[in-house]
Amino acid sequence: MKSIILFFALAAFSSTVMADMPDFDVKAHCNEVANFGGSSSQMILSGCYHQEQASYNALKPIWDRLPAAVRKHCNEVAKFGSPGSYLILSGCVQQESTASKANDNFVFRR
Repeated sequence: MKSIILFFALAAFSSTVMADMPDFDVKAHCNEVANFGGSSSQMILSGCYHQEQASYNALKPIWDRLPAAVRKHCNEVAKFGSPGSYLILSGCVQQESTASKANDNFVFRR
């Protein structure tokens, strides 16, 4: 009986701790951005690659500590209409965090 309880406790803990980062196709996303409007821009492509990498690098160490609802919501936002963007994902996570803190401190005044 104790081993069954321990198994379920470890399973629940590992699923919370080991939340995988989304796997976006950065090249496909950046190519869409760089080719927007019918002409291609190497400058925009390069900038997009660097922004995506920086956003991924910033999110990776904190991803598994974010609330599951934020991870799910922001993942869907980041994939909306595109292969996915770590820059959009990062922006969503930051905005959700800011809004959560503001909502916690909200006082309705009459």
